[in-house]
Amino acid sequence: MTDVETIADTPEAGGQPAGEDEPVLRRPGRPRDARADEAILDAALEVLAEVGPARFTVDEVAARAGCGKATIYRRWRSRGALLLDTGHHRLGLRVTDPDTGSVRDDLVTMLGELARKMRDTLAGKVMPAVVAEAAVNPEMRAVLAAFVHDRRKPAFNAISRAVGRGELPDDTDIDLVLDLLGGLVYFRVMLADDPPDDAVVATVVDTVLAGIRPTAGR
Repeated sequence: MTDVETIADTPEAGGQPAGEDEPVLRRPGRPRDARADEAILDAALEVLAEVGPARFTVDEVAARAGCGKATIYRRWRSRGALLLDTGHHRLGLRVTDPDTGSVRDDLVTMLGELARKMRDTLAGKVMPAVVAEAAVNPEMRAVLAAFVHDRRKPAFNAISRAVGRGELPDDTDIDLVLDLLGGLVYFRVMLADDPPDDAVVATVVDTVLAGIRPTAGR
């Protein structure tokens, strides 16, 4: 056990849950230790990367983090809640918002960064397993939907700014533009095993923007 926070998994110590997805009643105790949170989430990401969502267990996370299961269940009420937080806080894949004043330059930078992270990071390597699990598991589908929604915000903001500057038409369907651009990266990385390079990213951004801009003034 590590010193981040330990507790015996006994009924007296807070109770060991009967099932990993069953909610656990919490009792008053010591203040929450942020070091334990970090250790647990780091361990959860390791487990997720190695075995995928379907075989992800609180037992294994507890063993990796060096704490008792009750320590985890005081923070996350279920296995699913822990998966959700792991996805939000450890899968990464966030992109920067350069705000260059040019929507084309902003999107090329963002999409290129996403492609590199999908190709080179642990988070990118975990994504195919998360997507596969989401196809059959409503809980993981919710995790993935929240994850994607959060990571679209910088690009959404960039296109919104472009509309405000008059670079793009007022009626631009921002979500559709994001689908067209992000879909290329996810398809090429996860299905085609052919991550797009910077030249491909730039070509796709230019092609999508060219299809939007002629509608201005109609």
